[in-house]
Formats: sequence, C-alpha cells, structure tokens
Amino acid sequence: MQDTREIDYFGQRILQIVQPIAAGTDRREVLALLAQSVANNFAADGCWVLQYLSPGVVRVAASACVSHRTHSISSQLPHYEPPTAATPTQWKMPLLADYQVMVVETRDQEEVTGCLVLATKGVEWYRETKLVFQMVSEYVGAALIEEDLQVQAQISKIYPKLHYQLTQAIVENQPIARLFEIAVSDMVEALELKRGLVLTLKTSDLPKQHNTFQLPDANNTSSTTIQPPSESSLVRKTSTQVQIVTTIDSRKDRPTIPPTFLLEHSHLCQTALANAPKPTIFDGNDRTTSIDRLIFQDDRLPSIAMIPLMGATNPDRPPAEAVWGWLVLQHDRSRRWHPVELKLLQCQIYQIALARIQKRSLKQARTAVAIRTSQVQTSLQLQVKLHEAGRKQMEKLRQANELKDEFISTIGHELRTPLTSMSLAIKMLRQSGIDPDRRQQYLDILDEQCQREIKLINDLLKFQQLESKQLEFRPQQIALNPFISEQATFVADRWLDSKSLELSLHLPQVSPEIQTDADSLKHIVEELLINAGKFALPQTMVEVWLTIESERVIVLVSNLSKPISSEDLPNLFDRFRRGAGATKQAIAGTGLGLALVKSMVDHMRGTIAVTSNLVEGGIAKTCFTVTIPTVIEYH
Repeated sequence: MQDTREIDYFGQRILQIVQPIAAGTDRREVLALLAQSVANNFAADGCWVLQYLSPGVVRVAASACVSHRTHSISSQLPHYEPPTAATPTQWKMPLLADYQVMVVETRDQEEVTGCLVLATKGVEWYRETKLVFQMVSEYVGAALIEEDLQVQAQISKIYPKLHYQLTQAIVENQPIARLFEIAVSDMVEALELKRGLVLTLKTSDLPKQHNTFQLPDANNTSSTTIQPPSESSLVRKTSTQVQIVTTIDSRKDRPTIPPTFLLEHSHLCQTALANAPKPTIFDGNDRTTSIDRLIFQDDRLPSIAMIPLMGATNPDRPPAEAVWGWLVLQHDRSRRWHPVELKLLQCQIYQIALARIQKRSLKQARTAVAIRTSQVQTSLQLQVKLHEAGRKQMEKLRQANELKDEFISTIGHELRTPLTSMSLAIKMLRQSGIDPDRRQQYLDILDEQCQREIKLINDLLKFQQLESKQLEFRPQQIALNPFISEQATFVADRWLDSKSLELSLHLPQVSPEIQTDADSLKHIVEELLINAGKFALPQTMVEVWLTIESERVIVLVSNLSKPISSEDLPNLFDRFRRGAGATKQAIAGTGLGLALVKSMVDHMRGTIAVTSNLVEGGIAKTCFTVTIPTVIEYH
C-alpha cells in the first residue's frame, strides 16, 4: 500500500513538472516553460537545458534563472564541459562553487543529446528526488528533440521561398544592396523578427571626428552630446567606419539612427569582429556603449544575432577574405537562436558573398578580355571554351571561323595587291633608257600603292588601340564648314571617274565650332565618303548634311545604292564583316572600315546609325548618321 502511494506521489510530481508538454501552448515555448517548471518544482535558483551540437560544442537551449547570479553565467556555461552523468551527478561548477549543481544527461534512445543542469541551495537530494530528476530529464530530452524537429520543419518550409527569391535576384544581376534588401526582408518576415540591418565596414584616412548625435544616457534622463573636436585638435588617422546599408524594421515606431558610426565606439561590433567567422548572439545583458544603445536599441530589441559577412561564412574552414560587415537580426523579447536557423542565415549570406565575388571576378574578366580582343585566334578559342555547350553557341563559333577565314583571305589580298604593283613599278624603273614621263608614272604608282599599304596597316593598328582603350584623345577647336568641305572634296577627287558621281554639301550659313578630336573626325568623314563612293550607283549624287541640335553635331552621309539586306544591316559595324553585296560585286575592302568608324564614334562619346530604304525598283537610299557632342570632357 505504501509503495502504491509512493508511485502515485512520484507520478503526480512528474506530471506537475512536465505539465507544459501536455498544455496547449506554443510548441516553440515548451522547452523554456519546462525549464521554468523544473526550477520551480526543485526550488532551484537556476535550471539550464544544454544541447550537444558536436564534440566540444554546446548551446543553452533553454534556461530559467531566479537570481541575477545564475542568470549572469548563462552565456558562459557552454564553455565548461559537464561530467558524464547517466544518472543525476553532482557537478563541481567553478562559477557556482557555493551551489549544489546537479546534472543528468538527456537522451534520444541510446544517443546522448544534452544534459539538464540544476543549481540549488539547501535541497536534500534523496534517492527519490534524484529518481524524479532523472525521469524528468527523459521528458526534457523528448522536448529537445521535438524543438529540433519543429525548427527543422519550419526551416524546410521557409527555405525554398528564401532561396528562390534570392537566387532569382542573383540571376537577374541585381545590385548587392538590392540582394541584401531582399534577403533581410524575407528573413525578418519568415522568422517573425522585428528588425534586420546590414552593416558594412569601410576603412579610411579621415580626421578624428564624427557628426554630433544626441545619445541617451543609461544612468539618467538627460542626454549626452558628442561634439566634434576643434580644427586645431584634429589628428589624421586610419579609422574604420561602420555603414548601415540596409534597414528592415517591422515596428511602427521606427527611431532615426545615423547612417555611419566608428567601429571603435561599438562594443557589440568589436565583440562580433573578434568572434568571426562564428555568429555572435547577444541577449540584452551585455556591456554596451552609447553608440550601441543608439544603433541597436538593445533596451527594446534585446535579442541580437550578428552574422559576419566575409568571403566564406563556413566556420569549419578559414575565410577567403576579412570580415566586411554583418547581418544583424533583432527581436523585442528574449529568443533562442537555434543552430539550424543560424545555418540558414549563413547560407543566405554565403549566397550574397558569392554573388559579390562573382561580380568582382566578372569585372576583372571583362577588363582582361577587352585588352586581348585584338588576338583573334585566342578570342575564338575562348569562344569555343565558353560556348561549346549548346547548338546556338556552336553556330556562333562557326560564323566566327568563317569571318576569320574571310578576313585572312581579304587582308592577304589587300596586302599582296599593292606589293605586286610596287614590285612591278620597281622592276620597270630599273630598266635603262626609260623616258622621264614614264618614270614619273611609275613613281606615282609606287607612292599611291605605298600609301594604300600604310593606310591599311595604320587602320589595323588604330583599331587595335581603340579596342584596347589605348588611343589618346586629343581635343582641339574646329570650324566645321571648312573642315567638312576640305575632307569631302579630297575624297571626291579620288572617286572613280567611270561612275561620274556628284558631291552635294549642305552646310549651315554660319560655320559652327566644336571642341573634339580632329584626327578621329577626319577619319570618320573620309571613311564614310569612301564607302559611299564604293557602293553608290553610277551617275548619282552623294550628299553630306551638317546640322547642329542643342549640344550635338549631326553629320549625315547619303547615297543611292543597291539595298542592304535586313540580315546584313544589324551587323554592318561588326569587325571583319562584309555584306553579301560587297562580296558579289567584288568591291575591294577588308571589312574593317565601318567597324573602325563605329569604334572612333564611340571614342568621341557619339553614336552612329545606318538606314537603307527603298526608293524605286532595286534602288535604295543609304544614310549614315553620326551624332557627336560639341564639347567632350574626356578623362
């Protein structure tokens, strides 16, 4: 009969302790309520539920502390290794030397998942008391497992959405600031938090001063004002500023905070920096400075998690680069940050860190490619490596190879033809008894073909300089009317007499003056007029129009020719590209002329466009329109 009463007593006491498990309360609060119930039932000053995450890594999953003394050691408890305690065992805890600290392991079947720690004074630990404590530990272990499963289920539910939205923004090449805004907003909403911040570090050589802010003083109702030092007392030094680049606040009353502050003025930031690459958790009981209270508002948002932003946020390996900021998440009441939640936050931040590295790598790659674009073969091999995955990429590679072969064939012909003429002229000049007129004729041939060869080589070199951004910009004041007239007349005199082309100039009555690169403008006008002379139909007119609009100069060169096909028109300015009409009509050229014009127009901060509109029958009016600014500020 006595044994039955004892069993009933033990059963009722255990049921009383574990009542939060059966109550219809928020399941996320069960572990905290269970710790409070254990502390109350055993008249303890402190109760802690410790969870073993990995060998040597412990976290406080829940706590219930009655006295300030036991509350103050909660953050230090994971640094002390509890004894092995399959049954309730006394733990000689250095931080609580004057307490009787009992510990018993919690289990998931045969695996030890953590331990239950109790700090008491004046409690007699009879065999029955230890038995109740051990049986309660089994319920605590079950609650610990349930919390883990609930957190994992919650993370499994929200992770796809968070991952998809952030990945979509990365794919769309959104700016890093926008990625932070998306990630922080989603995290605050998904984890039901109050505020999220992104802080970045910036080191600069600045005077030792900062803006004046009214900072609340924790010891009185007045405020402390930080005044900037006088000019005579300014000392230049290297300082690290913390910039607030993103703020997501779900509260209605959102106080204004300064956008920057010095790292040395924030104890929380310095602690988080020293703790990197691991996340740092603050529970509202940490030492803070005036800047901390202003920025983090730990009196209203006591629970703070700071995740470091770095090249690699995985604590199991060295970071790829130094800490460059933090993701800060805050809540308005005490909150246990589960390792699975912190892992989720690290994964999101790791995605942004990777996107940041990729943007930097992409920028460096583009610069490297721009320098080497003149090496056609290397460029084509790179295209093979980058685009061998699909049919469309292979088609582009095939077209590039055709252009290369056509260019080599054309450039070979263009180089050999002048050389052949010069060789023949030299051979004739070596003959004895040649009359002066014939000698002069051969000398003119030599000069003409030599100039043709020099122009071709100069075009190739200039195109390479433009592509690699090495061509120097030399601005000078130009009167446009005589400038255009002189270049147009010079080119018109070189048109084939067999075509009987006419030149028509339409210039303003008052000659406009602009400041631009004269050499580049001269080459553009000459090349467009040479091109017009090549393709113009016989006995037609080539027109040049010059107009001024606002702060722009517009030069239009038009001629009547065979229509340019819609397939060739978009590619007319591509290097080494020659239209089908030029090939069929055997018109001389390398395919570099218009590409060089386009590069020079870009070099002058201008634009160029081409149209080919049918006039009648098989005749089209082809117009090249060049627009350049009247004054160019070139740096």
